[in-house]
Amino acid sequence: MAQDRQAQAAEDRVCEYAGTYQGGMIRLDAPVDWSDGTRVVVSVAEPEVANEADLGLVIVAGFGLAGRWVADIFDRHKIDYVIVDENPQTIESQRQLGRRAVQGDISQEATLREAGIEHASVLALTVPDEQAVLRATELARRLQPGIYIVARTYYTSAGMQATRLGADDVVKAEQAVARQFYEMLLRKLGCEPPK
Repeated sequence: MAQDRQAQAAEDRVCEYAGTYQGGMIRLDAPVDWSDGTRVVVSVAEPEVANEADLGLVIVAGFGLAGRWVADIFDRHKIDYVIVDENPQTIESQRQLGRRAVQGDISQEATLREAGIEHASVLALTVPDEQAVLRATELARRLQPGIYIVARTYYTSAGMQATRLGADDVVKAEQAVARQFYEMLLRKLGCEPPK
């Protein structure tokens, strides 16, 4: 009976403190006024990750290297996505793997609608065709005003145009290549690239 009361009293004193385990130590997010020898119980909290209920449908337009890497992120986080590509072999192989896939030109309204633009929360435009990306950006913004659009362009000027047409973020190949050269040559000179 006394042990039950002690256990209940201990449970009543339980407070939650958030922290992070790193390098063999638990670092608390906030300071505490515990005395040395204070006993603690550690429970591992599952990290919060986005899931399909949080993000909704994602459209991945273009299934080359960039599109595959984007899809890999969504696979790992179990986020619902649909692939759009013009290559019939790509579409067929992805369908055989159990993925949702639509064959068509992402800059066409019928293709965007078949992909589910009305219910999509993200549009990743990874296709290697700047003009198609620009047309798709403008059309998607009109069809689904609240959608988050990430567009791929080769040149900074097209990236600025994609932003004007409604892209939230733009990956500009020209800038990525310039950054790679910059970082590689800095390392060759024995310098650390800026973070």
